[in-house]
Amino acid sequence: MFETVYTAHARQRMALRKITDEMVRLTLEMPDERGTGYRHRSLAHRRFPEGRIKVVYAEEQGRIVVITVMWEED
Repeated sequence: MFETVYTAHARQRMALRKITDEMVRLTLEMPDERGTGYRHRSLAHRRFPEGRIKVVYAEEQGRIVVITVMWEED
C-alpha cells in the first residue's frame, strides 16, 4: 500500500464526523466500490456497521493524499 497522508480538511472532517484512521485505511485497501469524482479525483466507498463512508483522494508522487471523508446515504 502507498504512504497515506491527510489534508488538514480531511482531518477536520474525520474528527467532526467521527471517522477513524482505521476506517479510512480499510476503505482505501478494501473498498466495496471505487469511482472517479469531481476533478478526476478517486473515490473509495465502504460499508461499516455505523453506515457507508466515502473517501475522496488523489494519488500524487507515489502516495495517497486523502482530501476529504464523509458519511453517505444508502
